[in-house]
Amino acid sequence: NTTTYGSAELGLTIFSGFKAVTTYKKLGELNQIGQLNTQLTVENLISDIVSGYYNYILQVQLMNNLKYALILSRERLRIDEDRYLLGSGSKLEVLQSRVYVNSDSSNLSRQNEVIRSAQIRLNQMMAVENLSNEFSSKDTTIDVNPGLIYDRLLEATMVNNTNLQIASKNKTISDYDYKLILSRSYPYLNFSGGYGYTLSTFEQNISKNQVINGVNYGLTLGVNLFDGNNQRRSIHNSVIDRESKDLRYREVEQGVKADLLTIYSAYNNNLRLISLEEQNFQTARENLDIALERYKLGSLSGIDLREVQKSLLDARERLISAHYQTKLAEISLQLISGKIMEYYK
Repeated sequence: NTTTYGSAELGLTIFSGFKAVTTYKKLGELNQIGQLNTQLTVENLISDIVSGYYNYILQVQLMNNLKYALILSRERLRIDEDRYLLGSGSKLEVLQSRVYVNSDSSNLSRQNEVIRSAQIRLNQMMAVENLSNEFSSKDTTIDVNPGLIYDRLLEATMVNNTNLQIASKNKTISDYDYKLILSRSYPYLNFSGGYGYTLSTFEQNISKNQVINGVNYGLTLGVNLFDGNNQRRSIHNSVIDRESKDLRYREVEQGVKADLLTIYSAYNNNLRLISLEEQNFQTARENLDIALERYKLGSLSGIDLREVQKSLLDARERLISAHYQTKLAEISLQLISGKIMEYYK
């Protein structure tokens, strides 16, 4: 006697305490977190590139300042040499002027190295294949935007800040995890169905073959009554996780607000410094013009002229630095408010 049996079965969960829907929503949030992490990396890269670009412009401006210092020193050397030839000056003054020329030339040479390093660093951040590639910038000055308003920046930050969005998504995921654990307490409803086929062959029977086939189906309704308090512990741990993520969100929110306020205060202070340093620079330039005329007439010593010259160069360097620091604050404000990709695209 032989028996051949075959069957096909189908199972389907009709209801599982909203587990499937909640899991789908959680996966959507995880996908958005991945996108936000990528966006955060891109934003930081753009910020670094823009900052590196303006650092290069800063170094070029400092080099121009040193070139101007060298021009002044050479002019002073020319005056001292003419005086010496006419017999109204001393050899000591000529030698001292040459020392100043050599010192300014040395500073200019070192500044060229700084500019080269800034170029290489910028090439690296922009993934230029030839890191030794030399370039010149279209911009020759650092222009700042004096019209940033704190209230608007704060409003944009609370909506667009990437770190804040990631913290919010993590908080939402924690809520979904809590709902997934609660779904275990709901009743579940499963559908099952199948088709069976049986062929029996009898060697010594009047009926040689017997075929049995048919469809079966049914519903299973169940509920988990006791699982060793695992459900209770899971809910307790999930509640703690939700509170932790909520505290983390508040921490990030407070940190972002504090950073925004700090950077904006620095931005405003640097704007005031620009105005002040511009006045100082104009005054120092007028002082140098007067000092040069007095030096030509012999009524001003070489040391005093050098001090006036140094005051002018320092004033110009402080003015350049104030523009640069203001620009860095501006870049940071655009980054923290989530507008840097829009601002510099």
